[in-house]
Amino acid sequence: MTRSCAEEALQNLANEDRTNTRAMGTDIDSFHYPGLAPLIGNPRALAELNKMGLDDIRFWQAVIISKPPGGPRLYWHQDCFMWNDPRAYSDMPPMIFLMYYLDNTSRVNGCLRLLPGTHRKRHDLHQTGVAHDRETKRFANPEDKRFKDFPGEIDVPVKAGDVVVGDARIFHASHANNSLYERTLITIWLHPFFSNLREETQSFLHTQMHLHHASWPADSLEKIRPLIPTYNGNAKPMEWHRTPDNRLE
Repeated sequence: MTRSCAEEALQNLANEDRTNTRAMGTDIDSFHYPGLAPLIGNPRALAELNKMGLDDIRFWQAVIISKPPGGPRLYWHQDCFMWNDPRAYSDMPPMIFLMYYLDNTSRVNGCLRLLPGTHRKRHDLHQTGVAHDRETKRFANPEDKRFKDFPGEIDVPVKAGDVVVGDARIFHASHANNSLYERTLITIWLHPFFSNLREETQSFLHTQMHLHHASWPADSLEKIRPLIPTYNGNAKPMEWHRTPDNRLE
C-alpha cells in the first residue's frame, strides 16, 4: 500500500512542482494521502522507539520525497521549527524524523548525509538562513554553502525497507542522484514526550494535525489514533521558530 500510495502521489505531481523543489526532488505532504496511515502508525516502529526511551509520541506530518535521475544534492538543513521551546535545547528531542526508504541508497543515487553532533552544538550552517527557502529548494545557486561538503560528515546508505530515526535538530542533506532511477523515501515527523512540550507547542501541533488530516477516512485515522495530538487548554498555537538563539552553544 505504501509504495502504491507514493507512486500515485508522484503521478499527480505537476512538472512545475518538481522545478520548485529541484534540490529535494519532491515535497509531497501527507494531507491528501491517507494511504500513508499504516506506515505512520506502524506499531513495530513505535515499539522500537519506546525501547529507545521515546514515548508519549504524537504525529505532525509526513512527506513523500523522491529524487529523480539527475537530481542535484539536497542542501544542509535542520527541520526543528520550535526553537522557542526550552525542550529544543535539552537532551530530549522535541521532534524526530523517521525516514522509510523504498529503494536501496548509496552515494550514487543520493543517500542521506549527516553532520553528527549538530543537534546539540552550534555549527557554521546555523548562520546560513532558515531551511527550505524558495531559492535553495530550486537549486538556484549551486555554489551556496549549504550544498558543500563539510568536515566530519557521514553517509547513511540503506536498504529498501529500512527506516532511519533521527533528531530533527541535526543537520542533514543528501548526495545527488547520479543513477538512472528514481530514489524515493517517506519522512514522518513525530514529537516524543508531547506532554512535556510548552502548551503553545502542544496547541500548534494539535491545530496543524487536525487542520490537515481531519478529513482522512475514519479507518485511516484509527491506524494513527495513538499518535494524534490532543490539546484542550487555552494557549495560542506557537509561531514558527526555525533558528536557535544563544541557548545553543
